[in-house]
Amino acid sequence: MVKSVIFDMDGTLLDSSKAMTYSVNYVRDIMGLCQIDKEFIENQLNQPDGDLPMLLYGTKEYTKEQQSLFRNHYLENSSKFIKPYAGVLELLKYLKSKYISLGIATNAPDIFAKHMLHSCKLDDFFDCIIGANHVEKTKPDPQMLQLICDKLSISIEHSLFVGDSIKDEMASKNANMPFIFADWGYGSSTSAINRQENVYKLHSYLMKDLLST
Repeated sequence: MVKSVIFDMDGTLLDSSKAMTYSVNYVRDIMGLCQIDKEFIENQLNQPDGDLPMLLYGTKEYTKEQQSLFRNHYLENSSKFIKPYAGVLELLKYLKSKYISLGIATNAPDIFAKHMLHSCKLDDFFDCIIGANHVEKTKPDPQMLQLICDKLSISIEHSLFVGDSIKDEMASKNANMPFIFADWGYGSSTSAINRQENVYKLHSYLMKDLLST
């Protein structure tokens, strides 16, 4: 019996790539770099071995200036572009009606997750939000999933992870946690066994196969 459902955020619950692209290009513009497109960012976010600082800004690691510029611009502007995927609100309401604990495991710092969820009026649904600032190693390492289970006092075997990237799939495998691949998101997978086409299909699957007892 599933007692908790943990979600990735970007590309799983929220379509945020337009907002991310806008803020990344704001930083690139200040650095004198050319603009990059949304599809490039969507693809790179989900590569397990991707070197994002180099790909986005041409630096070995994010500088304090880059981080500050992005953070301030994103927090000020992202709510204009972010939206939940169709069916997300109904799914979250259903899960809470079944007394399922809900968590977020995102490789972004939790300040962004909390801001985005609040702007979409979804923050009250979640019992635990874990971002990159809470762990030593982010997904595909299992630390985030393990920490959420610890905080919720719910075992791995009674939890389920839903995500849209290879990083999510690998984190789930490394944690030995059941996983559903979100085919509607940014990433792709040829190895995920359980996958759902859209949020409505995921909702139906959970109602029928996992939460009916």
